[in-house]
Amino acid sequence: MRRQLGFNLIEVMIALVVISIGLLGMAILQMTSLQQNQSAYYRSQATLLAYDVVDRMRANMDQVSAGNYFAVSGAINNNCINYSGSASGCTSAQMASNDIAEWQAVLATELPQGGGRVCRGTTTGGAVGAPACNAGFTATNSPIHVFVWWNDDKNVSGATTQFSVSVEL
Repeated sequence: MRRQLGFNLIEVMIALVVISIGLLGMAILQMTSLQQNQSAYYRSQATLLAYDVVDRMRANMDQVSAGNYFAVSGAINNNCINYSGSASGCTSAQMASNDIAEWQAVLATELPQGGGRVCRGTTTGGAVGAPACNAGFTATNSPIHVFVWWNDDKNVSGATTQFSVSVEL
């Protein structure tokens, strides 16, 4: 009889290495899945918030025509909305300013380093996260561009992600 010393132990060690590599691969796959899921959540939020400001604009079309929704920022006016959902004590121009301020506040809350801008017609370029609207462009039949940006640190480069929606009111 020949003795086989340690052969079974080597087989067990190789099996453990193979299983460990497989489990490590599954853990990396799970981590990547979670990162991509968070990124998809941010994109969904950006879409919902872009359409939120568009719906606000549809409710106040005279101020869209006046260009009051294309301001870089607005001011929250506590007199504009009461809890019944109706305007009380503010003009439609104040409502537009309030809408932009509330929208930007929600963007900053829901998206990491989130921000937004609404432009009519073409943009004059600008960096991601800071689109420049064409200031002299006021044609009322031109499409409206809604820009939403946030820091998607799941992105390979860690750069700011920008999302754009174009609508015609």
